[in-house]
Amino acid sequence: MTPRSGPLSNLRVLDLGTIFAGPMIGAHLGDLGAEVIKIEPPRGDDVRRLGAQKGGVGLWWKVVARNKQLVAIDLTKAEGAQILARLARDADIVVENYRPGKMEAWGLDYAKLSADNPGLILLHISGYGRSGPYRDYPGFGTLAEAFSGFAYATGEPDGPPTLPPFPVADSVTALVGCYTVLAAVHERASSGRGQEIELNLYESLLSLMGNMVVNYDQTGEIMQRRGNRSKNSVPRNAYPTADARWVVVSSTTDATARRLFRAIGRDDLADDPTLATNVLRAKRAQEIDDIVAAWMVRHTQDEALGILHECEVAAGPVNDVRQFVDDPQVLARGSIATLDDPDLGRLRIPGIAPRFYRTPGKIRWAGRKAIGADTRSVLRDCGYAEAEIDSLAQRGIIAAP
Repeated sequence: MTPRSGPLSNLRVLDLGTIFAGPMIGAHLGDLGAEVIKIEPPRGDDVRRLGAQKGGVGLWWKVVARNKQLVAIDLTKAEGAQILARLARDADIVVENYRPGKMEAWGLDYAKLSADNPGLILLHISGYGRSGPYRDYPGFGTLAEAFSGFAYATGEPDGPPTLPPFPVADSVTALVGCYTVLAAVHERASSGRGQEIELNLYESLLSLMGNMVVNYDQTGEIMQRRGNRSKNSVPRNAYPTADARWVVVSSTTDATARRLFRAIGRDDLADDPTLATNVLRAKRAQEIDDIVAAWMVRHTQDEALGILHECEVAAGPVNDVRQFVDDPQVLARGSIATLDDPDLGRLRIPGIAPRFYRTPGKIRWAGRKAIGADTRSVLRDCGYAEAEIDSLAQRGIIAAP
């Protein structure tokens, strides 16, 4: 097994999550060196069967289960719950995202899990939280994106509320979950005690939605769909180019807007006092957009970006995934990790975002194909005899290839 390194190499994490917030927390922590033991049912985690497959291998699983040891346990059976409690004795963090009450029903409440490990940190993730009238509702990212107001405010003004094509709420919750458990680890260093924490999808997403709530509270404004425009930054849009590609422009600062106007040959707009601020430009947003769009469509994407970048305008390409992975900036940075995978051969997946200069993280392997691939080695390290492991496997309590 590839040796672990990184700033979290002293942490052990039990990942009981599935689709997707919980497992992504484990993946991020594993990227930075934590030992992550993924607990999946003997039938295999549902992510294995979700999305595109190649040669019977789930591609999403390769990403989500990276850097994880796989242990297959039936937690619905008493002996399976006992195995988890035993594993928790040596864990720093347990992450779970079953419906509220499931862990307790299996006898895996915090008191049980922390009985022999008072420093244990247990993070619960749910759709709506562990209290309130929606506590027992099924919770997926799609529902959180709709419930929180995110989908209502996303899309074209004359179009429907728009859901993202990938799990935004789960991804955001995973990042919030990472800093949550690491904050608990930091606190434990002084108190010596672990704790139980809860996190839900819609509140995590809400934390990234800027001024939506305060604007409503103070002015009564209900955020509406604006397509690619912003009422706070004009011009700000995605503009088609002569070669049927797209360029985005953002004019968050007034100086940026003036540079844009000069770049497209409109010094008159740059010098116009009635367009000096975003508030003033917002009153003529359609007029400005039409002017920028007319200039953009006379140039190819490369031509437009060459002119705009030379004038220090905040502009960039709208890439599809093929353009993104081949972009020179992405290649120079190594933003995409390339692995030699035993099932798929050469495999590219997203790399690690934070760059630790002294203790860098590493993606050591992608998700393994075999269900419970590491059950035997992990249980052996936990003190189980080979005969015990065989007996548990024969009775369906575990899967141990």
